[in-house]
Amino acid sequence: MKNFSTTMIAILVLVLQVRCGVAACPQSNEVSIEKQDGVVVVNVGGELFTKYDFKSYKRPIFFPVLGPGQVSMTRCYPMQKVPGEASDHPHHKSIWFAHGVVDGVDFWKEDGSIKHRSFDAFDPAKGFTVTDHWLDPTTQKPLLVVTGKFEFGTSQSARWIDCEYVLQAPEKEVLLGDTKEGTFAIRTHPDLRLNANKKQGVKEVFGSARNSAGDTGKSVWGKSAKWVDYFGAVDGQAVGITMLDHPANLRHPTTWHAREYGLVAANPFGYHHFKQQKKGAGDYRLKPGEPLTLRYRAVFYEGERSVDEVEACFQEFAN
Repeated sequence: MKNFSTTMIAILVLVLQVRCGVAACPQSNEVSIEKQDGVVVVNVGGELFTKYDFKSYKRPIFFPVLGPGQVSMTRCYPMQKVPGEASDHPHHKSIWFAHGVVDGVDFWKEDGSIKHRSFDAFDPAKGFTVTDHWLDPTTQKPLLVVTGKFEFGTSQSARWIDCEYVLQAPEKEVLLGDTKEGTFAIRTHPDLRLNANKKQGVKEVFGSARNSAGDTGKSVWGKSAKWVDYFGAVDGQAVGITMLDHPANLRHPTTWHAREYGLVAANPFGYHHFKQQKKGAGDYRLKPGEPLTLRYRAVFYEGERSVDEVEACFQEFAN
């Protein structure tokens, strides 16, 4: 009986992992990555998953992002204009990494630019590593040197991106300031918004939100949580986006700049807004020779997921 129970538990765990899309590393022939002019094209199972565009905009972004069934998972604006999308916040470009206060420079709203400098590693069946410079708009010298490592996975019901960012101050101490405007972010497909905006052309939405702390709807904003999940239907198909904060990250579980209009951003710095603490409470001073590493996973899944299944995704990522 003991062996039977152990076997059943193992089967249950495997089923949950398969459902959440992280059962095992994909076979190498399932992920295909190719560098082209200004973009890296990522295919899974012969279908486009995403493109990493490091040339077209003031910072690198992932766009488009297509989930299982080739369902569009992020907003097209401002890269493309399509009916039914709001044209607010043009700096919300699909998936990006930036912050609003870096020694006084706002990289979130693109006052400062983030420039691709090099590919440091490239595995056409797994992922790639890049180095970017966050440039001071006055001197054009890097305030930050950021190494980004991206790995991609797929299962029958999900696709995911693992993102690791190593932030380094190249010459002097850099202040990563206390602001809600940051940091690892996704602007979801408008169907996954929590509210409509007819004036902006968003007439109907189908989204819901929840987090690991039990908050739902717009109450997920500003809360500390291991993960946030936006789910619902896009073009009539049940889908969801789960963003996971790694346990080794600064101030885990992180606080979230997660809005009802489809912005979902992991931000460990915004304590003044999120926790109603004094201004500067969330400041972080990055010293030369003391890099800061932040790791996240973004999972794009089809179908419906229970809280237990989302939690299983987090546990797999955490371990």
